[in-house]
Amino acid sequence: MLRTIFKKKVNEDKLANVLINSLVHAMEVGFPDISELINNDKDFVEKPNISPEDYDRFMLILFVGNLKIMEKRLEGEQADRLKELLIEKFSTLYNLKVSQTKDHIKSYSSFMSKINYPSKNALYAMSKCIFHKYNLASYQEEYFKDMNTPNPKFLKRLNNIVEKFVWDWDYFLSKYNFVS
Repeated sequence: MLRTIFKKKVNEDKLANVLINSLVHAMEVGFPDISELINNDKDFVEKPNISPEDYDRFMLILFVGNLKIMEKRLEGEQADRLKELLIEKFSTLYNLKVSQTKDHIKSYSSFMSKINYPSKNALYAMSKCIFHKYNLASYQEEYFKDMNTPNPKFLKRLNNIVEKFVWDWDYFLSKYNFVS
């Protein structure tokens, strides 16, 4: 009880700035390493040659996946307000109209749900989406290539990478209270 009284307060706009900036910073700093890890993965028979600058799809996948996770962790109206702020800030950052960003989110979200069915695990959906959006099936051994599905060993390694880009709601909610 006392713990919730003494939590720090943070407004939604400031939180949205922190979340967007942390994701962008992590992408700028981390994607060259991620592309290298994928390019040199031992389960590919041919190197995918993902460019360290080719992070737009990765960024969108992480953004959409984090929104899905956020919606499960926060209460309805609060999640809706924060999602709108995040979309506005993301749109501004990438010089997009909010409607364009929402279209991209809808498209990626639908695709993630489709390729991850029947699972509702957003982390797995993000990893599978990366696999498909970067066309990694064609670099695998014939068995997985023909099935157009990721090698489970590669997928597990990719899950471990993607997990580093998921906003830590348990930590945040234990330290902060939202204020509108």
